[in-house]
Amino acid sequence: MFKHISLTLKMLLITIIVGAATWGFLHYLQLRTIDEAFNNALSERLNEDENENRILFDRYLKNFHQNAKFIISQKQFYNYIKKTSYREWSLFLSAQDQIKYYEEHPQWLPSFSILNSITYFRYAFLIDSKGKVREVFKRFAELPPKLLLKPGYLLQKLSTQETLLSGISGNLYLITSETLYGSQGRSLATLMLATPVDNEFLAHSQGKDHIMAYVAGKSPQILASNRIDLLPAGTLLESLQGGYVYSGKDLSEYGISDRRVKMVTFIPKKPYELLSKSILIKERGNRIVTVLLLILSFSFIMFWITKRIQSLTWRVVDFSEKSLNIKQKGLWEGDELKVLDERFRNLTEEIAISHESLKKQAETLRRERDKAQNYLDIAGTIIMALNPKGEVTLMNWKGYTILGYGEEEVIGKDWFVSFIPERIRHEVKAVFEKIIAGDMDLIEYHENAVLGKGGEERLIAWHNSVLKDQGGRIIGVLSSGEDITEHKKLEKSLIEIEERERHRIGQDLHDGLGQLLTGIAFQVRGLGRKLEKSSFIDAEDAAEISVLVDDAKLQVSCISKGLYPVDMDKEGLMTALEELALSTKKMFGIPCVFLCDEPVFIHNKTAVIQLYRIAQEAVTNAVKHGKPHQIEIYLSGTYNKVTMIIKDDGMGITDSYERKSSGIGLKIMGYRANLINASLDIRPDLNGGTLIICDFTDTDEALSTD
Repeated sequence: MFKHISLTLKMLLITIIVGAATWGFLHYLQLRTIDEAFNNALSERLNEDENENRILFDRYLKNFHQNAKFIISQKQFYNYIKKTSYREWSLFLSAQDQIKYYEEHPQWLPSFSILNSITYFRYAFLIDSKGKVREVFKRFAELPPKLLLKPGYLLQKLSTQETLLSGISGNLYLITSETLYGSQGRSLATLMLATPVDNEFLAHSQGKDHIMAYVAGKSPQILASNRIDLLPAGTLLESLQGGYVYSGKDLSEYGISDRRVKMVTFIPKKPYELLSKSILIKERGNRIVTVLLLILSFSFIMFWITKRIQSLTWRVVDFSEKSLNIKQKGLWEGDELKVLDERFRNLTEEIAISHESLKKQAETLRRERDKAQNYLDIAGTIIMALNPKGEVTLMNWKGYTILGYGEEEVIGKDWFVSFIPERIRHEVKAVFEKIIAGDMDLIEYHENAVLGKGGEERLIAWHNSVLKDQGGRIIGVLSSGEDITEHKKLEKSLIEIEERERHRIGQDLHDGLGQLLTGIAFQVRGLGRKLEKSSFIDAEDAAEISVLVDDAKLQVSCISKGLYPVDMDKEGLMTALEELALSTKKMFGIPCVFLCDEPVFIHNKTAVIQLYRIAQEAVTNAVKHGKPHQIEIYLSGTYNKVTMIIKDDGMGITDSYERKSSGIGLKIMGYRANLINASLDIRPDLNGGTLIICDFTDTDEALSTD
C-alpha cells in the first residue's frame, strides 16, 4: 500500500508529525531553560548585591570608627580637654549637673563643613577618665537613650572591637569610641559616637541602588530598610516571599552585634517574570516561524531529492537499455526509492550474469600483459616510461639490472632526483619539463649519465618519444636506452690511440724523412756546386732538385705539425691555436687572428687535443665552404670553465637542418665535444657568417690510456 504513495507526500507527513513533537518538546525545554537561567541570574545577582551591601556596610563601619579617631586627633579637641573642660568637670559633683548638652556646634568638634564631609552620626558623647558622660552633642532635640548615658557596658564591649551594633531601648544603635591619652599614657577622655540604625542610617550607609533591610525577631520582621516605600518597618519577612527573592546573614556572626539581627538583600521577582513571559511569547512566535520554515524547507529538499532520484532512475534505465541492452520491467510509479530499487535490482542481476564473462576477459588481458612484460624484459635495452611529474611508471628487467635496484625501489620514484647525477640533474630535468609543457620539440636522441645503486655512473644513449592521450595532450615520455659506457670508453681509447699514432707518424716524418731530406738537400747542393765548377750543363737540374727537396722538407714539416700540433702541457692549447691562426693566414691568404686576454691553462690532456681538433675542423670548414674575409679564434677561462669561440664573416649557416646535414666535419666536431663532456653550439652570427661556441669544464683527468 505505502509503496504506491509518493516519497514527497510521505516525508511531508513525517515532517508535520516530527515538527509537532519538536514544538512540544522545545516549549517544555525552553520554559525550563529560561526558568533555570533566570533563577541562576537571580541567584548570581542576589549574591553580588549581598556582597556589595556587606562591603558598603563594612566600609561604613570602618569610616564610622575613623571619625572618632579623626576628631580626637584634632588639636582643638586636645586643647579643650586639657584646659577648659577638665576644670569644669571637676567643679560638678552631681550626675545630673555633669552632663552638658549641645544642639549647636561644640568647641571640641570640627567645624560643620568638616563634619558634613565625614560619616554621619547622630550623637557624640564626651566621657571623662572615670567613664562618666560629661558632654553630649545631639543633632536633634530628642535626648539620647539612657543606656547611652551610662556607657560602661558599651565601652567594655568596645574595648575588644572597633564598632558595635547593639539593641538599645528597642532600637538598633551603631556605636564606636576612641580614647585620648596624655603624655604619660594616662586616659584624659573618651569620645563615643552613636547613631540609630534606621531608615535614615541605611539611606546614608547603603544608598538605594540595592534593596536591603535589617530583620530581627522570632517571626522575622523588618526593623529598617533603605527603601521604606517598598519595605516599611514592621513588615513580616514571610509576606514578601511571593514578590521577592532575598538572602541574609546574621550580623552576630561577624562579631559586631549583641542581637540576632540579619542584614537581608532583596531582589523583586516581577521584572524578571515579566521579562520571562515576554521572552516566551517571542520565542513561541519564533518557533512557529521556524517550524513552518522547516516544513517548507524539508518539503522543498524532498521534492529536489525526489527529482534527483527520478533522474537517476531514468539514467539507470537508459544505461541498462542502451549500453547493456537490458530491458527494465516492474514498478514504475509510487515511492521513487522503491522504483529506483527495482531498477537497480534488475541491473545488478544482469551485471552478476556478466561478471563471469568479465573475469575471463580480465584473465585474458592479464596473460597478454604478462606476455608484453616478458617481451620488455628480454629486450636488450632499457625500456622506461615517465609521467608528467618525472616519476617512473614503467621499467623492464634490463633497467633494473643496470641501475642495480628492485622494482619496488624504482617505480613511483622521481627519476631525476633518484637516478640522475647532481651535476647534470637541473639541466636534464629542465629539458624534460619543457617537453611536457610543449615548449620545445622532443629530443629524439640524447645521451646522459645515470646513477646506479652503488654510486656508479653509466652512460646511456636514449631514444625518446612522447605519450599523448586521446585529446593530444602530452601525458609522459617513453624512452629506450642502451648502455654505451663501455662503447664510449672504447671510442675514447681509439681516439687516444689515433692521437698517439698521429704523434708517432708526425715524429717519424720529422725525425726520419725530414732528416733524410735534409741530408739529400745538402748532397744535391754539393753536387750542384761541383757540376757548376766543371761547367756541366746539368748544374741547373741539380739546383732545381735542391729546390724541390726544400719544398718536400717544408711539406713534411707541415704534415708533421698537422698530425700532432699540441704539446701535452697545460699551455699547449694557446700555442697550438696561435700557430693554427698563423698557418691558416700563410697557407690560404685569409686573415686569421687568435685572441686570448688572459692565459688559459687546461689540465685535462685529452681535452687539449680535442679542443684543438674542433678549432682546426671549424677553421677548415670556414675556408672550404664559407668564403670568409676574416676568421677569429677566441679563448677565455674563468676558474675551471673554458670557452672557445671560432667566428667567421663568410656565407654562414641558414638553419638548424643545414647545421645537422652539412657534412661530416660538423658531426666530427660534435662527437669530439661529446667525448670530453663539452657543449657545442653552431649557429649563424647576427652580423653574418658562422659562430661556433664550445664550453668545457676542466678537470685534472689524465689520458685514460697511455
